[in-house]
Amino acid sequence: MNKRSLATNVELPRFFDINAAVEYAHGLLRGRRREFRDRGLFDPVDWLSPPTLSEMLGLTYEVVPKILFADRPNGRVALGLLDLSKRSALVSEERGLEVARYTGAHELGHYLYHQRRVRQHWERGLDPAEKDPQEREANQFAARFLMPKSLLTRRLTESFCMPPIRIDESWLYFLLGDQIDPDSKELDLEYALAKANRNTRYQQIVPLHQQFRVSKQAMAIRLQEVRALEYPVTSYRTDL
Repeated sequence: MNKRSLATNVELPRFFDINAAVEYAHGLLRGRRREFRDRGLFDPVDWLSPPTLSEMLGLTYEVVPKILFADRPNGRVALGLLDLSKRSALVSEERGLEVARYTGAHELGHYLYHQRRVRQHWERGLDPAEKDPQEREANQFAARFLMPKSLLTRRLTESFCMPPIRIDESWLYFLLGDQIDPDSKELDLEYALAKANRNTRYQQIVPLHQQFRVSKQAMAIRLQEVRALEYPVTSYRTDL
């Protein structure tokens, strides 16, 4: 069990879009760059820490093995719980640390952007087809907080090339190899790029999702959002 103690109460500004909330969060952490470096944390990904941000926002942050829905006696579990009455965020590690990290950032998105509308929030999991506006906004916050576009672009350039990467036959083969399928689905190439463990010179690299400590799914969705890949006029999904 990992628990961060409650910090002092913090007066939050009112945010009118998700990017403003993300920039506020990044600004808080940038203010501690010297401290992070003095502690030997030189990778900016280390600074993008939901527990650290929670402490700066005055929330108790705790990682626990499992969270059970209070009103679900059948044992259904949640991935996270934000409780503003207790000024606390609980995150389940049941699905691994990468999912827990994203869930923590998601709950902080609710806290920063929805605190006047959400008093208690139970998190069920990342859904690319999420329809609820507040859930989509919290997902956007989590993705943009944990995978800033400028840092992601730099890592893409270091590992592959400057985005957007134009998809052609050579890139298709590099990403999918012999697994090219005429029925390829949306995000297949982004997913392959998220987990790729070699560069175009076939040298071993750390996969992007591991560099940012998020799931392959979360990285693939973020790669799509920043338009890391550029498709030809005829989509690869229909012309193979």
